[in-house]
This record gives sequence, structure tokens and C-alpha cells, in this order.
Amino acid sequence: MITSVHSVLIGKQAPASYTTVDALAVGDVALFDENKALIKTAADAVNANSLYVGVAGEKMNVTMPDGTVAQKANIDFSTEIQKASKPSAVIGEYVAPIEEKIVITLTNATIIAGNRYVLRIVYKDFEVNNFQFTHTYEVYADTTDAEDLVAAFLKKINAHKNRRVQASAAAAVLTLTAMPKDDNEGVYSLNEYSVVSMEASLYETIPGALLANQPKAVVGAKIEKTAGNPGKGYWKQVRDAEVRNMGYKGHVFTGAYPEVEQIRKTVEGTEYDYAIIENDNLYLSNDNQYIKTTPLTTEVYCPSLVDSIVDKGIQSFIAGKTIA
Repeated sequence: MITSVHSVLIGKQAPASYTTVDALAVGDVALFDENKALIKTAADAVNANSLYVGVAGEKMNVTMPDGTVAQKANIDFSTEIQKASKPSAVIGEYVAPIEEKIVITLTNATIIAGNRYVLRIVYKDFEVNNFQFTHTYEVYADTTDAEDLVAAFLKKINAHKNRRVQASAAAAVLTLTAMPKDDNEGVYSLNEYSVVSMEASLYETIPGALLANQPKAVVGAKIEKTAGNPGKGYWKQVRDAEVRNMGYKGHVFTGAYPEVEQIRKTVEGTEYDYAIIENDNLYLSNDNQYIKTTPLTTEVYCPSLVDSIVDKGIQSFIAGKTIA
């Protein structure tokens, strides 16, 4: 397990070019050097001793030395990423979530009329406790036709109001597709995003057989599982990362009225590219006056981040040479 302080930044766009800090629009993502001077090109990042990722917020009024009032950019900065801290980064494009799927093929199965057939689905996605539970669906075969048995399972499963899978059928093939969880909707959801994880088995028994009524696998049945993908840069994942990071940015109190927390920047439905930067910053220890390191992680989420100046700047900073 990687344990480190995370800095989470959420932007609206990565500009194609940069001029000045004050010219940044709300939601613009940019890179800054050790003096928090704007890095305008990927080549500029090579010479920086440290890197900061920043997202521009609303402009604020600042009184200048001559007494005039000017609007200046309010930048939300990441933690410092030192060049000597051996930084590494994973940068990628949005990947849509895909639910798990189990295909049960009975085309070549031997079905015996009158036997009891049991489909058991084991769910294993409960993070709050280390346990699993099952939903069991059973039907009695009226014929020896596998298509009839599949149709009976299809009707049984889809009639279950609290089911966690959606069943579909084509001839003698039954497909079980995990259903998205609906307890974590909206940007201000109390629950974190998660997906259904499951396994399935199929067996038969002989009703009325006292000594021979032991569960056995269905001859000729084939069960294949296609693993799902929770996605990358999915807006619910970004929302949860933002919420977990809030405690580092100010007071958060959601236990009772009135609730106190920052306005969330995640936009529902947005497809975010991502950059995850890990580094071990050096600092002078006060216990024995020697250099120690502390692990840090910077998470950046922004549409169209890949192949932008921010993307190339991060890669150039890490590589020590310009990445075009």
C-alpha cells in the first residue's frame, strides 16, 4: 500500500499556449517553477529545479503599490515536486467504466427434465466488511431443451427486484451483466463509487433422491467471466479523490447541520484525463539534522490533458530533456 499525502487538482481545460499568470481563465491548468513563475513551454520545464501544478480560480482584487486595484489570478497550487525527489508520473486519457459480465453457455449441456437447476451468484464487493453474500436462483427443468432452461432462468432473475445483475439470453446462452450501483449518484454523494464484483456457478440436483441428491455440475455447461473495468478519470472517481483531499485544504464538517466544506469542482458527466505524479521530497529532519524523504502524490484531472503543454512539461521535467 502506498501511503502519502495527496494533492488533488481539478481543472476545466489545458490551454494550447500561455502568456501571463493573470491571463489564465478560471479552470486553466498550468505548470510553475520553483519560484512559482509560469512555465510557458515544455522546454522551460527542463530547467526548473522544482515543479508546481496549479489551477486558476476566480480572479481577486489586489491593491497595487500605487494605490490602484488590479484583478490577479488566484492559483490553487499542488505541493512542491522537487527534481531531486525522483518523480515519476502516469498520464492517461479517460477510460469509460465497464461492468463485469458472466456468460453461461448451455448449448452442449445435458438437461434432464424434472431435475432442479441452481444458479448461484457470489458477490464480493463489500468494502465495509470482509464478507460476501449470494443470490441463488433455482428452476425445475420442464423439458430437455437447454433454451427452455435458459428462458426460465432469465424470467426468474429479471423478476428479482433487488437483483444486482441484468440477465439477457440468446438461444441457449445466458448473459449476466453487473448493474451499476445507484447509491452514489451526484457530485455531493455521501457514498463513494464502487462496482459490483461477482462469480457464478451452476449445478443440478435430483429431487426426491434421498441418498443420491448431491449437487453436481451440469454436464456440458460452460461459464466464462469477462472482467470489468471501474474506469480511469471517471467523474465519480474524481469526485471521491476531491472529497478525500478536502481535509488537507481546510475545515470540513459534514456530520450535522450546518455542513462546512469547500465547493466541489468535479463536474458530473465530465470525461477527465489524468496525471498522477509520485515523488519523495527531501527535507531537513529536526530529530538529528539529516536529510529525510517524505512520499507525496499529486493528482491532476482535466479534460484534454493528454498531449497538452502540461502533459509534455511534466514529462520533460522528469526526463530532464524536452519531450515534444
